Amino acid sequence: MKVTGVDVHTVSVPFTHPETWRFGRMWGLTNALVEVHTDAGISGIGEVPGSPLIKLVLDAIEATVPWIVGEDPMRITQFLARASDRGWHHYPYLGNGAAAGIEMALWDICGKAHGCPVHQFFGGLDTERVPFYWFIGVDDRTPATARRQAAEGAERGFKTVYIKIGFDLDNDIVLARAIKDEVGDAVAVRVDANEAWSVFEARDALWRFEDVGVEFVEQPIDMHDIAGLADLKSNCRVRIGANQSAWLPAQVPQVLAAHAADVVVTDPHQLGGLVPFHNAATMCQTAGIPICKHAFADLGITTIATSHVLGTLPSPQLGHQQFLTFLTHDLCAEKITFEDGAIRVPTGPGLGVELDRDALSFYGDIYKRYGEFEGYGPVTPVSPLPDELHVARR
Repeated sequence: MKVTGVDVHTVSVPFTHPETWRFGRMWGLTNALVEVHTDAGISGIGEVPGSPLIKLVLDAIEATVPWIVGEDPMRITQFLARASDRGWHHYPYLGNGAAAGIEMALWDICGKAHGCPVHQFFGGLDTERVPFYWFIGVDDRTPATARRQAAEGAERGFKTVYIKIGFDLDNDIVLARAIKDEVGDAVAVRVDANEAWSVFEARDALWRFEDVGVEFVEQPIDMHDIAGLADLKSNCRVRIGANQSAWLPAQVPQVLAAHAADVVVTDPHQLGGLVPFHNAATMCQTAGIPICKHAFADLGITTIATSHVLGTLPSPQLGHQQFLTFLTHDLCAEKITFEDGAIRVPTGPGLGVELDRDALSFYGDIYKRYGEFEGYGPVTPVSPLPDELHVARR
């Protein structure tokens, strides 16, 4: 079996409500969906996040495609080696995403060809249901809204709620306390600072968060300062999660060796595929450190693809990151649903999901008409789209 070609579809999928983080406001996701075709009539699907610029992502995919066309789709580690060796070490943050999207599709092909789900290639399931968190937007940054949104997540069975911080420290703490008071000890409260603080500022912030009882603070300082993370971890009781600091495969063992984090938060697009994501999970397991899937602007395909690896890891697991509760559509033919905050890992051949062709056309047209959503857009209450496009379509 040989790869005959790769189709790329660009879609802009609105959120039902905006996401606000310290870098700006997002009204939706603009991502690239890939379909890898073979001469055996078997095709696979994958996904590449479009942030920060979809045109760069599309160029990266176009540059990566020739390294798989004409090759055996089942020789996935050979493809990843080619992707690494042919220049992407100059642009790893961009190249890893493109390679990961195609690699997802190759795993989908392998599973379909052998009649088994992708998780079988990673050792089989330890758990059939992978836990995820409930993402709280709190666009107006008020305690009342934080309580209301947190209560909704708890009522829907999510065991972890998550909020972006890094705006105003006093108010960040007020919001976190309000959420904790609302959901109680049965639900974990996680906060993400997105590199908001200097080491000096972070020391004070983490000390103040100790009394709130958060699960952990994600990426409090600059991603490149692993030594600073280690210093904070050794001097503060609140647990620290490393996300941007564990972006690349070589950084994961550096974080672990430096004892710089209590949790590693990373994903296949940051690392360059499901294989390096599984490798990172194995390293974390060996070190006794939990790993969380990071949500790098996921539609449904990435969330499901990663769940095939997460389902093979030992339980219990911390809640993983997702964007599905923000999206008007997940682009999958069958809607992905949560059961008590968890997603059931598909058991059908390959990834176990297919693209919704009508949705692919609809959201492809939104991209053509309105362009891409900015991941770093201005914090404005006005969406670039008509209100009706921010309503879930199913």
